[in-house]
Amino acid sequence: MRTTVFFATNRRLLGPGDKLADYAGERGPAGQPGKLTTAMAEVAPADLARREAGALLSLGGVSPDVFSDRLAAAVGSSGNLLVFLHGFANSFSDGLRRAAFNRDWLAASRLAGADCTVIAFSWPSGGVVVDGKTVVPGLLVAPVSLVLLAAGVVASPLAGAYLDDKRQAEASAADVVSFLDRLRPLAQTLRARGGRVALLAHSMGNLVLQRALERWESMAFPSAPMFDVAISASADTDWAEADGAGPRWLALLGKLAARVDVLHSQQDTILALSRKVNGMKRLGSSGPGDKEVPGRYDPARFRFLDCAGFADDAPNPSIDQSHQFYRRLEPVRDLMARAVAGVP
Repeated sequence: MRTTVFFATNRRLLGPGDKLADYAGERGPAGQPGKLTTAMAEVAPADLARREAGALLSLGGVSPDVFSDRLAAAVGSSGNLLVFLHGFANSFSDGLRRAAFNRDWLAASRLAGADCTVIAFSWPSGGVVVDGKTVVPGLLVAPVSLVLLAAGVVASPLAGAYLDDKRQAEASAADVVSFLDRLRPLAQTLRARGGRVALLAHSMGNLVLQRALERWESMAFPSAPMFDVAISASADTDWAEADGAGPRWLALLGKLAARVDVLHSQQDTILALSRKVNGMKRLGSSGPGDKEVPGRYDPARFRFLDCAGFADDAPNPSIDQSHQFYRRLEPVRDLMARAVAGVP
C-alpha cells in the first residue's frame, strides 16, 4: 500500500510541481526564501527488513503557500500526525522517501498512537555527502574526505558540501516558522480531538529547527504546546552555548512540546566529522553539556537517550550509516514509536 507524504518546501519551483524536474533543489541547493510550495507525494512501501525507503511514485496537489483541503481533511481523519525535518545531504526525493519510511515503521509498531499521517518540510539541502566535483571522482572521494577531516583540514570535499547545506539550513528558518504557524491550527484541532502530534528532526534538521525556534521567540509567536512529543535524533548542533550552558533552543522546544527526547550516540561518524568542521562537540553525540546538572532539565519533560550501545550489523556500511541509527536500528525505532504513541 502506498504511503502519502504531505509536504511544504522552500526549494525553488521551476514548473507546475508534479514531477521531480520541477524542483531545482533535487540536484543541489536552490532555495526560494519567503516562498513555500505545498503538495503531496505518493511513495512505494518501505522494505523495513532491508532498511530501504520506497521509491517516489508521483507528486500532486500542488498549492502555493497554504495547505490543501485534502491535507486538512487527512489530518482531521487520521487521528495522529508526524512532522518530519530531514537532515543534511538529502535531495528533494530523499527527504520525502525518508518521511514515508518513518511513517511506515511507526505504523508497523502496531501502536495506535504511532500510526500517523506524515507531513515533511523539505529545505534545500544539496543532497550529497561528498562533493565529487572538487576531487577526482570515484571510490577515493569518501576516504580522502575522512582523512582530511580527521586531520582537522576542513577544506575537504565533505566539508564543502556540508557547509553549503549548513548555510541553506540557517537560511530556511523564516520559512519553517511560516510552516509551523500554518500547521499550528491543524495540530491544535487534532490534539483537541484526542489525537497525538509528534515532531521528528534528524541531523541538520535540528539546526533548521533551532534557528526557527529562535525566530519564533523573537516574533512573540504563541508558546503553548503544539506537539505531544518532539524527538531530536543525531542533532548536528552545538552541544552548549558559548558560556558553557546547554543549548538554549532546547528550552524553547520544551515550550512547544509537552515532552522532548534527545537521541544521541558517540558512534555517529558524521557528527564526529562535524565536530572537526564546527570546532565544537555536537548535541547528537552525547546530549547537552549540562544534562547532568541537577535541576537543569525536568525529567518529566526531557529525556536524553544514549543509543551508542545498539549495533548496526548491516553489510557494506556506508559513510553515513551510523548517522542514520534512528531509523535503521529496530530497538531505537521501537523506543521512538512508544514515545510518539505516548506509551510508557
